[in-house]
Amino acid sequence: MTEAPRGRDAGDFSESDAATLLAGLPPEKVQAVRALLRDRGRLSELYRHVIETTSDALVITNRDRAIAFANPAAHALFGFPDSQLIGMRVADIVPREVHEDVAERESAALGGAAQHYETVVLRADGECRAVSVSSAPLREGDGSGGETTITGVVASLRDITNERLASDAVARSEARYQRLVETAPDPIFTVDLEGCFTSVNHAFEDALGRTREELVGRHFTEVLSGAQKNFPQALFCDTAAGRRSQAEIRYRDARGELCTGAVTATPVVEDGEIRGCLGIIRDVTGERRLAEQLLQREKLAAVGQLVSGVAHELNNPLAGVLAFAQLLEAAPGSQEEQREAIRAIHKEAKRAARIVSNLLLFARERDPERTRTDLNAVVVDALELRRYVLRTQQVEVVTELEPSLPAVWADPFQLQQVVLNFITNAEYALKGVEREKVITLRTWFADNRVCASVADNGTGIEAEVVDRVFNPFFTTKEVGEGTGLGLSISHGIIRQHGGHIGVESVAGKGATFTIDLPLSPLASTRPESGPAGARRVSGSSSFLIVDDEPSIRRALARYLTREGHSVDTASSGEEALSRLAGRRYDAILLDLRMPDTAGYGVFERLRSDDPEHAARVVFATGDVESESARSFLREAERPFVRKPFMLPSVVRLLCDVAAYRVNVNERSGARRTKVTNG
Repeated sequence: MTEAPRGRDAGDFSESDAATLLAGLPPEKVQAVRALLRDRGRLSELYRHVIETTSDALVITNRDRAIAFANPAAHALFGFPDSQLIGMRVADIVPREVHEDVAERESAALGGAAQHYETVVLRADGECRAVSVSSAPLREGDGSGGETTITGVVASLRDITNERLASDAVARSEARYQRLVETAPDPIFTVDLEGCFTSVNHAFEDALGRTREELVGRHFTEVLSGAQKNFPQALFCDTAAGRRSQAEIRYRDARGELCTGAVTATPVVEDGEIRGCLGIIRDVTGERRLAEQLLQREKLAAVGQLVSGVAHELNNPLAGVLAFAQLLEAAPGSQEEQREAIRAIHKEAKRAARIVSNLLLFARERDPERTRTDLNAVVVDALELRRYVLRTQQVEVVTELEPSLPAVWADPFQLQQVVLNFITNAEYALKGVEREKVITLRTWFADNRVCASVADNGTGIEAEVVDRVFNPFFTTKEVGEGTGLGLSISHGIIRQHGGHIGVESVAGKGATFTIDLPLSPLASTRPESGPAGARRVSGSSSFLIVDDEPSIRRALARYLTREGHSVDTASSGEEALSRLAGRRYDAILLDLRMPDTAGYGVFERLRSDDPEHAARVVFATGDVESESARSFLREAERPFVRKPFMLPSVVRLLCDVAAYRVNVNERSGARRTKVTNG
């Protein structure tokens, strides 16, 4: 170790110095002084040992800032040999960029002020090392205990390079984590054990439209919808117990719309103790609404299947009631009171049949088919589906329909869906209204457009959300009351038809939904009642009525017999095939569905084995909207009637088929005669 300048102390005394000192003392103190001198010498050696073995670098510089002393740790830190380091100036062992700062620190220490700071030193091999420096003035006196003089600076340097690297790595890791959290698309938050926010990320701020300054310190329940104020306690209790938990919450977003979030919560552990909870919220509003939509579609599909089966069972007896009501109404000799009762039966049976048909059409999945459509009829049919419910809710329905309304080119069932959506929305808006409840349905013609509206005097729509009512999934209804898809679907339907849809509303005074549609491009034509070239058969025709419903067979047989025709009936497909094998008929009314051999099977066997009779078939069915029935009827290319039916229309169709077959036979016979004569 290189010696540094210092004042004389007990460790530097020679034996002659000690003898001179002891000679001047009284005899009784000589022994004590000898012991003291030995102790101070040992203490000095201890100091030297500590300096040489300490892991911190110890350096003494003089007032010229040249190194006068360095311990072994200093030589290891700087990498210079013993002879080279002594005499080097401080500026030689620090990088240029820290010269000024280190010089200021040295000057302060020479001025008597201790310094504590971090800096960088330069090793002999050019490597820079980070150090923590503690420096103080070096004071020396004359050994008499008087005033001292600052002769230099003594500094302790600790190599903190590895600590700094570790700290920087931690800082970089924390910065990456912070960036990850702040740039995450999902809202992330932390709460303490009381449930109060301690931090939130940018996505959380954006989702709720509130800043972190507004949120930190507030309780988690303040962001939830009213129905879930007590919900988070169970979530946080699980987390406080050290368990990861998941749940769904409902909250209002920045636009005030009700959203659903899936929350994953995990414990925040510090120093081995749970200090709070970290939560990640994933917005699943769209997913849940799509799931509700899928469920609704599945329900509609189930309803469609149910109604399809019920329609056949219900339409058969309805057809029988209608048929006999028509027979009684046409029977001579009835009193007016009886005729009035029969007309009432007839009217209500037709109404029941129309309701069943509308339900079947509305629930059934089908491809859009545009045709000339009477918008008045669409409005009436849609209203019929909700009339009973509206009556039970004491809602007055006012209809103002333009009687001379032109036809539109549209899919009537899609338009019915639109009008029905308007009616159900109006019905919902009237819930809880104490005053008289009124729904008004209007149609009119203006500017070459056919228009319709549904108005109510209910709660109306708030001005700030009225522009969003046609957005997908937007709803002002409570949870479970709607999917937010009805008006969006209606908007799409009307737009596809080349029309416009709109809403006018004043909060507290009701709302009016309006549509307008272009006119039908086709001229008004009356469909023909039978095949081209048909003429009415003079005299009697022979008909076969095939239906498993006894009332339909009896009613048709009586009516046709009264008209002068010959009629046979069959209650099953097999019985019909047996009768057809033994007799020729001018026309056959064939029920599409029967217990044993359905009309499908009977027709296929006739087409294969008896094509002449197959060409005389008219189908009857209560469900022409099922895909299987529609496909079969298109492929068969035979006329059909929908149950329940009007007796005169069925008879006209049967007679037209019979007349068409007569015409064909007459022409075929002429050709045969001509060939024979030739």
